[in-house]
Amino acid sequence: MTSHLSLLDIPGTSTPFLRQLETETSPAIFINTFVLKSHKDEEPFLANWALDGNFMKAQYGMLSGQLHRSVGPEGNIFVNIAVWESTDAFRKAFADPEFKKHALGYPEGVIAYPIILSKVAVGGVCVA
Repeated sequence: MTSHLSLLDIPGTSTPFLRQLETETSPAIFINTFVLKSHKDEEPFLANWALDGNFMKAQYGMLSGQLHRSVGPEGNIFVNIAVWESTDAFRKAFADPEFKKHALGYPEGVIAYPIILSKVAVGGVCVA
């Protein structure tokens, strides 16, 4: 059985996602933008994402997570924002064979654009 989930780098990124997994940062902010072929795929997408989310919540180092949906009646974009203790903690969970099985359950044609970020301090605006 093949995966229905395509994992692509964000267009224009200079560091591919798999190389980001090798870069240590703490905390590690994981953002994954999912593009569904149609808003009609929402129900099966959410059912499978719940499996992913519950698996990740049970892993060491996951501090928080939240799924967001584009607004409008035909919104077909979902964004997952998760905060991990470190890139190492996320990498271990992401590499787990049990987690990899979940990619098989996404609706056909779903594209994921994952990225790992670190906080940035900007004087007078935000802290890292």
